[in-house]
Amino acid sequence: MASGCSTGTDERPAPRGGGARVRAVAVVNPVAGRGRAARGWPRVRDQLRAAGWSVDEVRSEFPGHAVELAAHAVGEGAEVVLAVGGDGTANEVANGLARCGTLGSVSLGLVPLGTANDFATCLGIPPDPQKAAQVLLESRVRWVDLGRANDRWFVNVAGVGFDAEVARWVNGRNKVVRGTAMYVAGIFRTLVRYRPTEVTVRLDGVPWTARVFLVAVGNSPAYAGGIRMCPHARPDDGELEVVRIGDVHKLEVFRILPMLYAGRHLTHPKVARAAAREVVVECSVPLAVHADGEPVGTTPARFRVQPQALRVLTP
Repeated sequence: MASGCSTGTDERPAPRGGGARVRAVAVVNPVAGRGRAARGWPRVRDQLRAAGWSVDEVRSEFPGHAVELAAHAVGEGAEVVLAVGGDGTANEVANGLARCGTLGSVSLGLVPLGTANDFATCLGIPPDPQKAAQVLLESRVRWVDLGRANDRWFVNVAGVGFDAEVARWVNGRNKVVRGTAMYVAGIFRTLVRYRPTEVTVRLDGVPWTARVFLVAVGNSPAYAGGIRMCPHARPDDGELEVVRIGDVHKLEVFRILPMLYAGRHLTHPKVARAAAREVVVECSVPLAVHADGEPVGTTPARFRVQPQALRVLTP
């Protein structure tokens, strides 16, 4: 399990095969991982059914569709909703559970077959389909926090500024060809035009004002396929980690970028961190806001944490 990613555990076993028949609905993102989710899911499905689970499946067809599908699954009586894909699918399914008001009663199961699987990695869920299925069969319910960016829930990292502008550009591209390479292309394209901007940030009501390159708010440490933007974030501590990259020029950005994958950017003199339950970011010009890499409008932005809100099946 990744460092800093332990979660609170409910000692009651999760529903599993061999006892009461588990009613699960899988929300499959067929384009996740460039088709890896569609290819790997049948093995997971067959393994779960062989163990006695009742498993139905639905496929998402457009951005935001998995939110609707997860909400409908709950309405049809699912005990477990499986997110079959990457972090984007996990985010949408979590938002679907939240929409129904069932965060405390329906469990989220993760089958990490996307390009980026940082939430599953954080929780110790392996990317191998058969091993992921075994985790579901032998799991316990663990309670993790959820972050909220304006009206959108997030599981990993949200923020304002440069990475949100990158996310806005990437999400405007063809989803089939998205991935780490597309994200890197977005970084370089955005860097050409982007300039640090003065913002006012309130951490639990305490304000500060500075020119920033970005403000990241983490429920979990990583996003975008291993970028450890908030390396000390834990999804069970009731807080959000806030990382500020200040008024850096382009050459400094190139020095910081490689450090992000190891979480070493916190040693840079223009990077600072804090922790808070609520973060408000305001700016005189509209800056892009993202939640788990999905654009969620522009500033002003309000981020907050809902402690121990989500039931997840984990090792």
